[in-house]
This record gives sequence, structure tokens and C-alpha cells, in this order.
Amino acid sequence: MPSPLHADVLHLLDQLPPYREDEVFSLTNSLRKDGWQPEIISQALTQARLREKAVPKFGDRASKMLFTSDALEQASRPEAAAHHARIFLDAGVQSLREIGCGIGADTTAFASAGLTVTARELDNERARLARHNLADFKNVRIDVADGLADIDEDGMWADPARRGAKGRISNPEEWMPALSSVVRAARGVKVAGIKVAPGIDHAHLPSDSRVEWLSLGRDLIEAIIWLGTGEPARVATLLDGGQLVVPGPPNGPVTMVDPAPLGEYVFEPDPAIIRSGGIALLCEKYDLAPVAPGIAYLTGNSPITSPFLDAFQVKDVLPLQEKKLARELKSRNIGSLEIKKRGVDITPETLRKRLKLSGTESATVILTPLVTGRHALLVNRLPQH
Repeated sequence: MPSPLHADVLHLLDQLPPYREDEVFSLTNSLRKDGWQPEIISQALTQARLREKAVPKFGDRASKMLFTSDALEQASRPEAAAHHARIFLDAGVQSLREIGCGIGADTTAFASAGLTVTARELDNERARLARHNLADFKNVRIDVADGLADIDEDGMWADPARRGAKGRISNPEEWMPALSSVVRAARGVKVAGIKVAPGIDHAHLPSDSRVEWLSLGRDLIEAIIWLGTGEPARVATLLDGGQLVVPGPPNGPVTMVDPAPLGEYVFEPDPAIIRSGGIALLCEKYDLAPVAPGIAYLTGNSPITSPFLDAFQVKDVLPLQEKKLARELKSRNIGSLEIKKRGVDITPETLRKRLKLSGTESATVILTPLVTGRHALLVNRLPQH
């Protein structure tokens, strides 16, 4: 397939209508009749599809950008990229070395914030795409070179490649570049941020770092190892409001809390709280406890309003047996059901179909172990303020 930067691809891309999946076949036939080569059509339509997919991350800029599927998937969301830039600015960083800039999501935020960025990519095609996407910024230079070499900037940002031919790579030492190599380079600058997989094992985290898990709209979107930004800690940052700090070495143990019998309310922590090991702090602050060992649903006897918690009032405790659950829900005229679950091997979509609900009321059930065994909790979701 030709490069997205091929002149004919760019020319055709400018002429295409807004991308619609159901029109691809007919549009392809029409373009072939007009004399366009199949490989040019394929690449142009691929870029049109990726531009449409990129709008949530890049807004109006997406209509002028070029992408690869992997680079778009790994690209930071705009709220996260702006957050990264603010941390560097607040720390007094003026020049930044970026290692593995991909298609330029974070680079755009850094440049927009006024940082002078030297970005390096080992993949020549990605570097060319990044130059295209960042052509409007005069404070950015993109080189095809080893980003870890000859760093003389006062800040560093790295986003190691975490996907291979077989998919996601869980071992940080198999990332490109390896996490240990990036950390060594990071120790030579004033402030460094290293984007890592949100599910990274805490054992891989440097003991002197401040590691931040970012969430947005209750989605866990990324984690960053920060060096030079403060005392060691694990931090849960809700980009739509709220931050919880778990002090101490980020590779240290997570404090566990003993479970308690089910109370009048159940609470679900934001995923950034869970990954950062902050549940014990919430339990102490709000007098809560897990509903069962190792389960991240918390329970208590008072309503709580917190940006870190979704709250539910327990209406009934039902048996977690499909036929009995179906009868109970039918008796309550429930036809629309939100199903949440932890610690049980049940697929909500499959269970919803098998329950064959047909009522006019809506409800939420939480499928979870309790200290008394597995149950289905019929709950009311409480509003957040």
C-alpha cells in the first residue's frame, strides 16, 4: 500500500466526502470507474476512516492529519496531553526531548503550550507523518534518530511502543525502547514523564518516582511515571476533577482492608483509584470496607458524595442463579437492566439476553461475591454532584 503522504493519496483524500462505512463499497466502485488505482483508493479511504475515528482525540485538526491505526490507538487524549504539558510548564521546563512522538498527539500539546520540542522517531514513516501533522508549529523539530542519545533538553517525555506483531506487550523490558533504558535517560534531565500501560505491575515502577494514573469519565486511560515532580507516591488523577495521593514508594505494597458485611450502600471507586492502590485511603476517610476479599466494591451505611466513587443504594439482595434472578426481575416488571459485576465469571451481555426481560421498568444489578457468598444486588444508582 502506498504511503499516506503519496501525492495521489493526498489529492484523492481532499476530494472524498465524509466517511461512512455503509458507503465504502459503492464509493470504491465509483472511484475505480473514474480511473483511480485500487491501492490509492484503499489508502485514501483508510485515512478518511482514521480521521473520522480521530475526531474525539484531535477535534477539527483531525481533518488535516494523517494516521496509522496503532499510532492513533496509542495517542494521548487531548485532555491527557494538555495535562502532561501543564506539569512540564509548572516545573519550569522550557525545552523538551520527546522519545517516540508517534503521530504527534502529545507533541501538539507541548508545542501549543509554548515548549520547544525536539522529537525523535526511529520509524521513518511515522516521523514523516508527524512532520505533516505538526507542520504549523515552528517550535518543533522531528528527527529520525535515537531519542535516548545526546539529550541536552531540561525535560523529557517518552512513550515507548507497547505493541508488537502479536499484540500488546506486557513486559516493559520488551517495549521499544525498554523501560529501564528510558528511566536511565530520564535521570539526566530536570523533569521526565514516561507513559506506560495502566495495568503495569507496581514492581516495575522506580521507587523514587511519582506515578500517576489518569481517568476520564470513569475510563482509565493511561499511567505516567514522573521523575523530578515531587515525593514518591502513587497518584490517581481524575481529569474531570479530583486527585488522590497514596504517599510512599510506588513499587511498595498496596494496603489491604478487611471486608465487612453488606451495608445499606455500595460504592464503586474510579478505576484510577483502584490501580493506584488508593482504596484503603477511601475506606479510612469514609468508613467503608470491601464487600468481599479482593473485590473493589465498597460498602457502608451512609450515603457519600465523592468524585472518586459511584454510589448505589441497596434495595434487595437476590440469588445469583439465572432462573431465580429472572423470576425476581420479572416480578418487578423490569425490562431494562444495567448489569455491573466483579469477581464473577459472567458476561453481562449474555446474561441480559438469557434473562429475557420484557417489563417497562429499569434497574441496576451488581453481581459480586459478598462475605456470605455470591449474590445479585438490586440497587438504585445515586446521582453525582
